[in-house]
Amino acid sequence: MPGKLRPAADVERPHLSAAAAPVVTNNKNAASMVDERTPLKTVGCALKAANGAFEDEEEEPVSLTQNPVQWVRDLSQNYSWRLLAMVICTNHLLKGFVAGGGDEGLIGKPVEFILGDLGVSAGRLQMLKAAAIAPWALKPVIALLSDAVPIWGYKKMPYVVITTIGAIVGTCVVGLGLTTSTSALVGCLFLVFLQISSVDLLVEAKQSEEVKQKAKHGPQFFTFTWLGINIGQVASVILLGPLIHHFGPRLPYLIAAPIIALVLWPTLCNFLGERPVPPEESGPNLRLLRRHPTLCALTLLVGGMVLTLIISTFFLAQGHLLFTALVLATLVPAVFLVFIRREIAGPVVFYFLLGILSFNIDGALFYFYTDSTVDFPQGPHFSAYFYTTGLGAAAFIGIMVGFITGAELFKGWSYRCILKVTVLLRAFTQLLLLPALLRWTVHMGIPDGIWVMGVMTLDSMVFAWRWIPKQVMGAHLTPQGVEATMLGLTAGTFNMAMILSSYFGGFLLHHFGVRPVGGVADAFMFQNLWKVQVVAAFAPCAMLFLLPALVPGKLQTEALLVERRDSATYGSPFEVVTSRRSLPRQTHQQQQQF
Repeated sequence: MPGKLRPAADVERPHLSAAAAPVVTNNKNAASMVDERTPLKTVGCALKAANGAFEDEEEEPVSLTQNPVQWVRDLSQNYSWRLLAMVICTNHLLKGFVAGGGDEGLIGKPVEFILGDLGVSAGRLQMLKAAAIAPWALKPVIALLSDAVPIWGYKKMPYVVITTIGAIVGTCVVGLGLTTSTSALVGCLFLVFLQISSVDLLVEAKQSEEVKQKAKHGPQFFTFTWLGINIGQVASVILLGPLIHHFGPRLPYLIAAPIIALVLWPTLCNFLGERPVPPEESGPNLRLLRRHPTLCALTLLVGGMVLTLIISTFFLAQGHLLFTALVLATLVPAVFLVFIRREIAGPVVFYFLLGILSFNIDGALFYFYTDSTVDFPQGPHFSAYFYTTGLGAAAFIGIMVGFITGAELFKGWSYRCILKVTVLLRAFTQLLLLPALLRWTVHMGIPDGIWVMGVMTLDSMVFAWRWIPKQVMGAHLTPQGVEATMLGLTAGTFNMAMILSSYFGGFLLHHFGVRPVGGVADAFMFQNLWKVQVVAAFAPCAMLFLLPALVPGKLQTEALLVERRDSATYGSPFEVVTSRRSLPRQTHQQQQQF
């Protein structure tokens, strides 16, 4: 689930290879290929392609840092302005600026202040926010629906339009203060994040199609995409603090509403270049379910578990909700280990459990940082401006430094070595927050703002390092022919782990009696917060014992799928058992024939 500690660049990207580039042998073949690309290319470019007038394919793309003007010019020549405009509206503005890369930005961070004004306790606050951003875990279900159930003859456009209308209503209701209950607030935010996750998925699919036609320029195109998202994140961090500080937490939603609505322009103008399906295929596509029954069933199962968790949040008591979360946290690894091949299931289960054990206690930290002098006299008393802009900038810098340095630092390391080092380092950076929580910084004469910003920068950097093996393994562990389905399923699984970490973090806060609500009793509530932080720091280290069993000991440059690279279920326990049962039947039939 992208957000504060999951940068935009960490969102799943298609694996590109030079083999994906089309080979044009003569002008006749080139002309036959023009029709497919014409909706996303100008007529002039199409004619040039047909006549072989493009630049030599062996010429290397221009570097952005060495010649940015020529870089932009080449980008506009290789990709149509319609596709680039769609990327600007959906990725740069919507995902980067409005959503802050995923679950922050104009629509994510203010919800903490709104729930705080409603007097929601710390544990409950982060559970409600996790329920609101749950659509990120529903991405595989959205992908399955768009492929299997066309609406009005289209697979993408209607889903974008429907979710966008719902998001506009949701932002306006929240921004105008029409929500009077936490359930209504979460429902509106759910609609907003449903639109952002759906648009992100469907536009990403089209981007993958376009890039495969020009694999050589793929890095250039994705640099344009992620650079714009990061710029949007920075602009959101800078703007959000003053907005909340001076005008309250609801105004950002009113600013986000027209940007969300802007997505309708390129969508209704069909900048995606989507063509209607044939009339005979306008109904539900059951062939997709029959072709990949296991992956489709797992996708629906993950979606059902996410919805179960959301509904349980509002109707079950604390103990029953904890039991439900434990059942779901156990069911996901069990299902993957039984139905998915071991090479894929092992890393997925490892990162799923690692995500859960990285307990989220942001609800308590929000009150600890922002409580007033009346509610918490000994507290840091961060302003809304510093909490959102200052700490947000520190986390962003840490993530960027982590991804820039991590690729070089760990280039020749094995997956296990990277995880051993980064898991232990992350425990250390989490413990660095203890001096602020125990108020030692006051006695040491160190400003809380400087200490917390430094800790957050280091923690975010190590977090980015820890995700490097996941990114590389994700590219190696995607079976051929089911790339999109598998990427969506694993992404939904990881995002579900992030959601569950908020729930288990809330239960942990409740157990230790850390239940601040922004009132005069908060000073007493924070007495055990340091204990929760210690548990949250050391809990992920338990995964080091499972590391040899779940994560391959190979280098990042080695292939992970050796046999049957087109199958996600080859050699799984379920497939082994079912194949053994079918073998005696085949033998008996052969004996009868003789």
